[in-house]
Amino acid sequence: MVRFASWFGLPELEPPKVVPLLDAVDAACDENGQWRGSALYVYENSGWTVFEDLSGHCGSIPANSWLSFAESDDFVFAGYNDAISYGELIVIENGTVVREFLYDADNAEVNVNRGELTGSPIEPMESWIEAASFVDDDDLAYSENGLLWLHGKPA
Repeated sequence: MVRFASWFGLPELEPPKVVPLLDAVDAACDENGQWRGSALYVYENSGWTVFEDLSGHCGSIPANSWLSFAESDDFVFAGYNDAISYGELIVIENGTVVREFLYDADNAEVNVNRGELTGSPIEPMESWIEAASFVDDDDLAYSENGLLWLHGKPA
């Protein structure tokens, strides 16, 4: 979390607090239902640190930026939003980007499709749906309790 805070560059709004998953979005929003800032839900699962980007602020960050964050650690960024037909998957192994996929139906000029996850049932990736399948089928992407971590709104 220290490395992420330094890399992310937005000020922490309040210290992380333990929140049940079912309450995380409500706790991250104000009385009008608006995000209070960039909201991450953080927990450990099977030796991985998982950051769930509740507010979507980490979407569309290029793989090379994530590579600078990951350093020499293995890293996966995966997410989707079915309301806007958006999906993304970045996989870094041993300091190398092995898969970079971004599909945004509203902004085709930003779409990226580089690399391949050999032997993966989601390949070939052609739309946001394959990224969604990756997320939904991932056993690591769930914890009943985690830390809600809020950072300042981007300027």
